[in-house]
Amino acid sequence: MNSRIIPIILVIGSIALFALYVHPTYTQSIATLSGEIKGYDAVLASAKRFKEKQSDLSAQKSAIPLDQLARLEAFLPDTVDNVQLILDLNALAARSGVSLSDLDVALPEKKDEQIDGSGRISLTGQNPIETLEVSLSITGSYGAFRTFLAAAENSLRPLDIVEIVVTDEGAEAAAGTHNYDVTFRIYWLR
Repeated sequence: MNSRIIPIILVIGSIALFALYVHPTYTQSIATLSGEIKGYDAVLASAKRFKEKQSDLSAQKSAIPLDQLARLEAFLPDTVDNVQLILDLNALAARSGVSLSDLDVALPEKKDEQIDGSGRISLTGQNPIETLEVSLSITGSYGAFRTFLAAAENSLRPLDIVEIVVTDEGAEAAAGTHNYDVTFRIYWLR
């Protein structure tokens, strides 16, 4: 009889051990950790795809000749160098035969950035292009002024002329010299 009771006690004990310890541990903590591991695996797969895409884009960028890459950077800069902008406008004026004065750089107003709950900046509704307005006075003949505008138009810097105001001042106008107040809008990528 003793030989039958020991196996029955062991079976009941193993069922109790399973019901009280193994099953709750597996369904609660192990299942939760398993779900987290699956989430991390998905993130790792996304990171791997990102690295592959990044290396592919890097290879495509390295295939672009350096001179064309420099032209592209000059045409679509990611910032505006105000000092270089002033030097470029001054060089254009010197080549055109006009003189510049009263230079004013107006920085754009900062718009509130929309940040979602994850801490990322939402680009919905925001323009990826920033602008900067530069106002200056130009003194010179009409032909020299047209040459200056043509040179500004053909430069690699993306810009628009927003406003032109022409003033004539007696003796200067009689000599063929006019004053032009010009406002340029300069563009760059955000």
